[in-house]
Amino acid sequence: MRVSSRHLTPSRAAYYAVFVPRDVVPFRVQMVKETADVSLTRFDHPAGANLSDSEEQAADRFQINIVERGAFRLGHEGREWLLGSGCIFLSRPDDVYRYAHLPDIEADTCLSVNLSRTLSSEFCEHLRCLPLVPPITNRLRFLQLQLGSIVRDDIGLRLETLACELVDAVAEAPTNKRHLYRPSQLKWYAERIHAARERMDANPAGQHSLSHLSSQVAMSPFLFARVFRELIGLPPHKYLLRLRLAHARSLLEAGTSVTATCYAAGFNNLSHFIRIFHRYFGLAPSRVKRSNNTLRADYRDWPRA
Repeated sequence: MRVSSRHLTPSRAAYYAVFVPRDVVPFRVQMVKETADVSLTRFDHPAGANLSDSEEQAADRFQINIVERGAFRLGHEGREWLLGSGCIFLSRPDDVYRYAHLPDIEADTCLSVNLSRTLSSEFCEHLRCLPLVPPITNRLRFLQLQLGSIVRDDIGLRLETLACELVDAVAEAPTNKRHLYRPSQLKWYAERIHAARERMDANPAGQHSLSHLSSQVAMSPFLFARVFRELIGLPPHKYLLRLRLAHARSLLEAGTSVTATCYAAGFNNLSHFIRIFHRYFGLAPSRVKRSNNTLRADYRDWPRA
């Protein structure tokens, strides 16, 4: 028996393959944070919900879901996974998924990063190639910690950037064979890498050498470079290059001359700046100022390792 409910979101009905009493919905969704392109929601099951049978649900947009607590079985096209705390699974537009809960095991609570339909359509081909249930990596666990900071502290991280980093981390997960850090070790590394990242974010044009950044967070240069690359997805020097290019773009769009922008963004050679800016944005710096073009670079086009 299929029963319609309007408790998933105010704008969308959800359909269940099990009977649900009118006064007890099988799950509820809470909005945590929302921007124009990305929303962060928490999904859980209220006490008394009937979870003895399986449910079928069709996704209407691309989502990256993180199991925070509990466990359940996920089925899709003849395959099935048992997902528990810390696991990640994707929801893709128009795919139908089957969910089943286990007796005597806590029902799941999940945190979902939801891409807008516009963003899902823009990256559709790339997103379709991602594994439905990616292997867990240190980078994915690190990004889960970052999402937790957004939830708990409402700090000023850009949710859109974090969503793109999650997509990138899911894409590289099957090829990342490094061992997983212990939770306490990951937390220690995450705190130090985040501190170094904040230093670069606050002053992209600064002279951030590897030895200085590593000493500021009490790590050796070798360990800092390796862990930074693993958790952030870029080595420190390419992360800094990305920051400087973004800063240069902002200066140019504000009307700053190409030469002044070059040195204000931390580049020491004008011809090198012009060449690398054109490489990553597909437009010469001088054309940004003249045409007042607004550039939106794909996160996949940033300099990689």
